[in-house]
Amino acid sequence: MKENIVIIDGSSLLYRAFYAIPHLSDAQGNPTNAVYGFLNMLLKLYSELDPQYVAVAFDKGKHTFRNDLYDGYKATRKPAPDDLRPQFALIREVLACLGIHVLEKEGYEGDDIIGTLARRTAADGYAVDVVTGDRDALQLVTDEVTVYLTKKGITNMLAVTPDVMAEEYGYTPAQVIDMKALMGDSADNIPGVPGVGEKTALKLITQFGSVHGVYEHLDEVKGKKLQEKLADNKDKAVLSKDLATIRCDVPLEYEMDDFRPQPREADVAELFRSLGFKNLLEKFAAFDRFSSLGQGHEETPLRLIEPLAPADLKDKTIAVTAVYEKTVPIPTLQHLAVAAADGAFAVPDDQLEAYLKALSTAKCLITDDAKQLSKVVSPYSKAHLPVEDIVLAAYLLDPARTSYGLTYISEAYDVTLHETGSDEAAQRLAADALFAFQVWPKLQKALEEAGLTKLYETIEVPLIHTLAVMEMNGFTVDTDKLMTMEGELSREADKLEEEIYDDAGETFNINSPKQLGVILFEKLKLPVIKKTKTGYSTDSSVLDALMDKHPMIPKILQFRALKKLISTYLEGLEPLISPETGRIYTSFNQMVTATGRLSSSDPNLQNIPIRTEQGRKIRSLFVPGQGYDYIVSGDYSQIELRLLAHLSQDPTMIDGFRKGQDIHRRTASEVFGIPLDEVTPEERSHAKAVNFGIIYGISDFGLARNISISRQKAKEYIDSYFKRYSTVHDYMNGLIAEAKKTGQTRTMFGRLRTLPEINSKNFTRRSFAERTAMNTPIQGSAADIIKLAMNAVQDELEKRQLKSQILVQVHDELVLEVPAAEKDEVEGLLKETMEHIVSLSVPLAVDIHSGTNWEEAK
Repeated sequence: MKENIVIIDGSSLLYRAFYAIPHLSDAQGNPTNAVYGFLNMLLKLYSELDPQYVAVAFDKGKHTFRNDLYDGYKATRKPAPDDLRPQFALIREVLACLGIHVLEKEGYEGDDIIGTLARRTAADGYAVDVVTGDRDALQLVTDEVTVYLTKKGITNMLAVTPDVMAEEYGYTPAQVIDMKALMGDSADNIPGVPGVGEKTALKLITQFGSVHGVYEHLDEVKGKKLQEKLADNKDKAVLSKDLATIRCDVPLEYEMDDFRPQPREADVAELFRSLGFKNLLEKFAAFDRFSSLGQGHEETPLRLIEPLAPADLKDKTIAVTAVYEKTVPIPTLQHLAVAAADGAFAVPDDQLEAYLKALSTAKCLITDDAKQLSKVVSPYSKAHLPVEDIVLAAYLLDPARTSYGLTYISEAYDVTLHETGSDEAAQRLAADALFAFQVWPKLQKALEEAGLTKLYETIEVPLIHTLAVMEMNGFTVDTDKLMTMEGELSREADKLEEEIYDDAGETFNINSPKQLGVILFEKLKLPVIKKTKTGYSTDSSVLDALMDKHPMIPKILQFRALKKLISTYLEGLEPLISPETGRIYTSFNQMVTATGRLSSSDPNLQNIPIRTEQGRKIRSLFVPGQGYDYIVSGDYSQIELRLLAHLSQDPTMIDGFRKGQDIHRRTASEVFGIPLDEVTPEERSHAKAVNFGIIYGISDFGLARNISISRQKAKEYIDSYFKRYSTVHDYMNGLIAEAKKTGQTRTMFGRLRTLPEINSKNFTRRSFAERTAMNTPIQGSAADIIKLAMNAVQDELEKRQLKSQILVQVHDELVLEVPAAEKDEVEGLLKETMEHIVSLSVPLAVDIHSGTNWEEAK
């Protein structure tokens, strides 16, 4: 069997990978998506073709002999995108580490190198596979040379042989250049014969065999106009054929052993890890030729020890991992493992309760899910568990990730996972416990080096207990009222549906964008606002723009809103209500958002709309549970603007807050140059939009769209704002400048957010990073303050042994259920604690509300 060589069109494949793979970047913000896609393609080639030899050809320089033939050659081609250009150097570095030989030659294109190498190696008896995204390479196809042409991205390829050429394209490999000679190529600016397209070219070549044959039998070409075009442009056709012909005589010097991959294992491993390609490293290591890539990061054997008795856990530092079944209000512990310095063990299932009782006596519990552990221990101890959470630490160190599994932590902090040598879940759990014990010192050191230790110890770890308690508390739902409301809203939606059908003059699926588009834009002839790949867009922005064009439009929007409320919050909430307690138990996610804000899921209680009447009705379903009488809420007033005043130290803004003025009215007075008592509601509303927009780095375009004014007027507002609040302007610019220098930004409590794209050449990504640099210190600090307040309120409730309990946290609001006897005390406690949790240059203000349901308490 012949040995085979794979010759890769590096330039073509890197371009295709760039457009096929979404934006990726390494930790420094350097783009990596094209290289990532290219390597995935390479893995596929190793898997399917198993080549003994590999070569990658690149263009070198912009000027080749073709430019001497025709100075317009490739003259219209756009330069490579900013994020692609640096990846050409990067892929060369990666290929060098993988031991894959790169060929390039001044004055020639990569196609010519590919053609020359393909012809020579085929003549020497090798099987040749050419991999490219460029159909020009089809002229190289022979019985010995197969061209793999990429389709739909980079990993889906068509293997083109002479038979496939005839079946798929209808012409021979040699006729590829004849086709190009007649129809030209706009991508390379090859002129061809004007007015001759692919169909005409194929017809002519099929009839006459070649360009030479066409001109030998020009008088036999059907159509006088076509004859004239061909006759008038013979020189262009001849030139175009010359330009399209791949040269197979490039003076290349090589030995076949040059093309046998010889990877530099240590360099590959280091480079891939720095690029964030750890999953690719594992995939390459699966091939025999790269098997040594995984060395040095192999799993190490698990050290099993005899179980410590529950009493021996007292005052001991141990690691704990567990498997839980999701039950409410407390998860059910199914398996437990414990690790110490000398090894790990799985707790026998019949001794789980004894160990749970003993865990609170330990000096320190290192774990990977401290909140769940706190819940299962809570029946045996109400005290804060002495926990360290490795996943929480990993999140604080890199908050932009979407997951923090043990494999990621192992790779990021260079501590190996342990091989059990067994499929038993108990031993796997013990291995995880030992890993947690061993990785914690490295995470602890990383927190300290990143300046995150105080944030971790004073805010995030205490929050574990607070959230565990809140999740176990749950929130009571009035199920009778829920059923009644579901019926009412369903009838209202049905009535709207009938009215919409009457307006349309026919029935159709209102939820189908395609059917709705036909009704709106074809039948009713409403103006088309925008289109998508599948047809007319009927999203909310389009319907908003059409609001006054037809009476059906507001009905459709209202119908959609009702249907969402019914499906998400009525039908969606019902199965989540515990039949035993009548409560819903949400999960508060501490490690999801990059800003540090909490999120809520299953169900998301933070996302119930409060600006619509129907949304407020949903809140009215949440009521005090048995033994409680009131829902009490404490809501920070304009906390982000107060933080902006404090952090920027702007004297005008500080003065407004200290005097207790309406800050939006004060801003309107300053920006529009009018007395405070003459500010109109509309001017106040515009000033409010400016105030909050500034925090998020809003543009004049965004402000104009938000408050329906001209872009010029919006620019005047922003300019006037920064003129009156010049210190705010300086502060915001300073945040961006610091971020550009350090690649990161922080809250006033030290929370870190890295900004790898702050110096990107891509305007959109750089602008987003700049807005993030401005917003994170404010939004993130607000998140830190509400967390501090939650912890302090929970501690105070426990200290005073009050029955009242925290139920949910929604952005800047804390919601509690309170018995009548404690109402005054808890309202005072809530206001005092929240307003004095930190000391700022301006007072923190908290609005306290109460009622017999959540809607009334707002």
